[in-house]
Amino acid sequence: MNLTFDKDLSIEVVRTKRRKTASIKVIDGAVQAIVPDQLSDGRIEALIQKRTPWIRKKLREQSQIVTPKPKEYVSGESFTYLGRNYRLKVSGGTDREVKLKGGYLEVSLPKKPKDGDIRSALVEWYEAHALDRLTEKTNRYAGIMGVSPNSISVRDYKARWGSCSSKGEISYNWRIIIAPHHIVDYVVVHELCHLKHPNHSPEYWKSVNREFSDYQVCRRWLKEHGTELVI
Repeated sequence: MNLTFDKDLSIEVVRTKRRKTASIKVIDGAVQAIVPDQLSDGRIEALIQKRTPWIRKKLREQSQIVTPKPKEYVSGESFTYLGRNYRLKVSGGTDREVKLKGGYLEVSLPKKPKDGDIRSALVEWYEAHALDRLTEKTNRYAGIMGVSPNSISVRDYKARWGSCSSKGEISYNWRIIIAPHHIVDYVVVHELCHLKHPNHSPEYWKSVNREFSDYQVCRRWLKEHGTELVI
């Protein structure tokens, strides 16, 4: 079901038996309302009317986001890891290998790599290093905060930087490892606080503030620069 407001605002309505409350998402310029299966059309329209100013604000913000220039994966191109830029250096060899050396991110591949091989090798390297560094940071902050996640993993999320399940399983978007250290630390604290508060209630944000007092600066940074965290 699709609803149209003021001729220029189209919203997809998704009904599901698994939801007890309604929510609205704005992703890549598309608006989706996820609602309980039995919620009436009138209640849905009232909800959307109430949230219309917020929806339009999100749409304006997303329309101003500049899409990064696609990477070419050639020597000399800049890639970022933990906030520091490195120059890509591609060379031939017998083994597939990626390593940081000096100011370079060196990729060694067979002499005739196929299309996408360089990016594939880089993604594998970033994912592996993201898991290592995020595991270390999560365990360190968990000890300080007195919490203990049941598992830590990285995933290829499209619209979130991390997730904490009801089972205490924390997973991160591997791309966050491109960001500076303090931004990564904020995301770690953000997810660990969900072990105490499985929501975004005022008490949750108080908990985040106690552990990471400049969290609002980090949230703004992610909103402004999140689309730049690509390889």
